[in-house]
Amino acid sequence: MGIALMTVAIPISCMTKDDAVNNLLPASSIEKIETSYIEGCQKVERGYFNEEETSASAEMMEEVRSKLLSYQKSFELRYKVARNLSEGYPVGVIPAVDACQVGSERVKFFMDNQDSGNTLSTGWTGSWSIDGNGNTWHTFCVVYGAAFRFMTFNAPTEYLLLRLGNNKTIYMEPRVWNVYIDNEDNNNKNVLADGDFNPNLINKNGTNLQFWAISGKNTPGQNQDSQFPDMGFSYGVLGTFSSPVLGGAAGIGQLKTDDENSNNSNQLYSVDWVTNAVTGDSHVQGYGVDRTNDPGNTTFNLRRVR
Repeated sequence: MGIALMTVAIPISCMTKDDAVNNLLPASSIEKIETSYIEGCQKVERGYFNEEETSASAEMMEEVRSKLLSYQKSFELRYKVARNLSEGYPVGVIPAVDACQVGSERVKFFMDNQDSGNTLSTGWTGSWSIDGNGNTWHTFCVVYGAAFRFMTFNAPTEYLLLRLGNNKTIYMEPRVWNVYIDNEDNNNKNVLADGDFNPNLINKNGTNLQFWAISGKNTPGQNQDSQFPDMGFSYGVLGTFSSPVLGGAAGIGQLKTDDENSNNSNQLYSVDWVTNAVTGDSHVQGYGVDRTNDPGNTTFNLRRVR
């Protein structure tokens, strides 16, 4: 018996292309990895000034973490051979402007933060920006991760590089840091605008960032550098050190995102590189990403180092 096919016209107005597909197919058959805009459309932000901030249930938090860990494991099994970038050790740094050196891949994404929320920034944030609705654009440039070593800092701390590959140098901590940001639930417009984001993840529910941490000490030692490597352009990393920072205080900044208020499922944890043991925390080592006093929102500490 044949199956008759027919065309169904669906008024999509400013819904996303993915939403249009989801109207035709069972939700269970779709695993959304990216959300894209219909060209020319803009989201109308809706205010929830009186929305109470609540945390998700333990069961929901566990489900979110389980899915994230499963995605990370599938990436690591799939990419046994390093991706063909930056000689096998690709990492992301934050460019001073929204452009990367010729030959360096740009990774750019948009986070739809809490509507009418309190996303804000101070000081140097490089190419990271906040739009008129409190949503944020984030740009990273892919560079050679093996050029980054231990650092001589003003205090014992660590700095963070975005993980973009499956190879770890001897200077990187033997664990992967995960920061899951529960973005706005209402008509979410998260989007990966440019580049290969793996093993990081962005979809209509939230954004998961993975970081390598590298140590710094306040006294010089073996394999320690006094300045960050020259990548041919001005860039920054995440951390709380104050030296070496290009421009002193003018090179120090912070960006805080107001994450989803209702049933917030923010996650922050590390995965041991050898044993796969998972350890939860309130901040990434070195406080480049911090939720110590505000688990429902996310603070990024940025430092311009070149």
